[in-house]
Amino acid sequence: MITDKVIKEIYRKFSKPCADRAELKLDYFTDLLKHHNIRIDNDEVIMENLEEFNPFKRFLLRSINAILEFDRMVAIVFRNHIVFLGKHDNQMRIHMKPERSNSLFDRIFGRDS
Repeated sequence: MITDKVIKEIYRKFSKPCADRAELKLDYFTDLLKHHNIRIDNDEVIMENLEEFNPFKRFLLRSINAILEFDRMVAIVFRNHIVFLGKHDNQMRIHMKPERSNSLFDRIFGRDS
């Protein structure tokens, strides 16, 4: 199960883009998620089954921090959001990283935004 704690850990552990494209195992994941109609075109990933105006239809390979496999979902991790795709269905969920407060009071008392 993907909880808030797991999501926070993902953002913490994968805060920078992947240095080696081979580590992403793109061929494996595009085959696993073939029902999502994912196509890799040069340096861009295109999700063919989404409408043209959808902001998650296209993204650059260099912006992917990691791709993680869970029991029922695959998480494509970016700096400010995570795209969760169902492994066995067309389910798609987006988690947007909450903005951190920059106030001194919040930093001193360790409040999470």
